[in-house]
Amino acid sequence: MPKKVSESEKKSILDSFVSGFEIKEIAKNYNYSAATISRQLRKLLSKNDFENIKEKNSKANKTTSFDSSKLENIQDNNDQNKIVSIENLENNIFEVVPILNEIDLYKQKELSSEPFSEAELPEVVYLIVDKNIELVPKLLKDYPEWGYLPEEDLKRMTLKIFADQRNAKKSCSKNQKSLKIPNSKVFITASNSLKSKGITRVIFDDLLLSL
Repeated sequence: MPKKVSESEKKSILDSFVSGFEIKEIAKNYNYSAATISRQLRKLLSKNDFENIKEKNSKANKTTSFDSSKLENIQDNNDQNKIVSIENLENNIFEVVPILNEIDLYKQKELSSEPFSEAELPEVVYLIVDKNIELVPKLLKDYPEWGYLPEEDLKRMTLKIFADQRNAKKSCSKNQKSLKIPNSKVFITASNSLKSKGITRVIFDDLLLSL
């Protein structure tokens, strides 16, 4: 089960974000998913503040990355304090042609998701259905905490499941209700059927699972 973010961690995460760290960096430092960090920050900040700081951090990190690559210090064998000039460095730069043979870039695993079959889920879960007990999938982009993913991924149809019936009911609209699933492994069995309906992702707490 995903671990809970403590109050002290929330403060440190907010401080890191305001100080210029990007969400992916913070997630790595605190050993949480980027979605968890994004959700916590959205709770602590207004929508405008969150978006403004996020954009500022992104621009700042791009600038830093560019400058550091241009101004990298290279030590000379005879004098460790000698810095090679930018002109000399540029003269030694050559282009490396990427090797793409036998590599299908479109089949690379999405780093933010993991196979449903490998996830540790409780035996009993809940999902949301309409009054006719039909599934109610949404686009991944409808979940703000996953908004950092590429546009192509945000167009995926997604189901959200819950470990707690109370939380499932809170997410129901007027004509919806929660449905108890006594065996969470049923999603693996029904994966082909779900995919035929265009559903390829399942959200559980801070996990994004691929069917």
